[in-house]
Amino acid sequence: MIGAAAAWLKRRLELPEVRGLDHDSPELVRIHRDLIVRKPFLRALYREHYAEIARHLRGVPAGPIVELGSGGGFLKEVVPEAITTDLNPEPHLDRVMSASRLDFPDASLSAIVMLNVFHHLPDPREFLREAERTLRPGGRAILIEPAHTWLWKRLYRLFSAEPYDAASPEWGFPPAGRFTGANVPQAWIVFDRDRARFETEFPRLRLAARRDHSAFLYVLSGGIWFRGLVPSGSFPAFLGLERALSPAMRWIAGQTTYVLEKR
Repeated sequence: MIGAAAAWLKRRLELPEVRGLDHDSPELVRIHRDLIVRKPFLRALYREHYAEIARHLRGVPAGPIVELGSGGGFLKEVVPEAITTDLNPEPHLDRVMSASRLDFPDASLSAIVMLNVFHHLPDPREFLREAERTLRPGGRAILIEPAHTWLWKRLYRLFSAEPYDAASPEWGFPPAGRFTGANVPQAWIVFDRDRARFETEFPRLRLAARRDHSAFLYVLSGGIWFRGLVPSGSFPAFLGLERALSPAMRWIAGQTTYVLEKR
């Protein structure tokens, strides 16, 4: 019954721009970029995420900052020096690049940034090896990912089409489409559930910071698939409410920031 109600609600709220479109279509990058511009609440949320990233960039060594899976985002408005990349060429992006093979020399990068990308990597080890190789000592990989909390491990299964398998014994999944290929709790699996394995396999990367945040803001915005649920001007009020709820984020957060630092 709950699943049927969720499916009905998703159909009612789905944006006409994405209705019926293949979820792995390259066209989605352009559509998502247009939607981020047109939805002030969503744009404000992206800016909050970028501000979080910028905070963790303080103190990194000199060198290029690379965003992987930039998609329709606008990180350069907050971090102008960032090199934006994705799997396909887009007019607003700097380079085409895969997280499994970074086109940079050893120990050359000050930071690698990914916003909701890590859980789409079929082989996260490939990326982590590349992060170890390309980051300078003291350089950081800053990842913002879906949280695996009491609330959201239930809600993702109801409202997200992306696979959710927290019990998977291994990291990664068979290669699939750009958007549909995923395991939503992959960051939690690698950096929380399997922390000891991560530390053993990647001794040059340490988990320098971790923060749960953003309980309801993305849902209220409607994201890049659905209509917004609240007026655009209400973002500051809801952001203030979420900050007041910060002690409860371990149970209700929808996003987690992980910061890996090269030793």
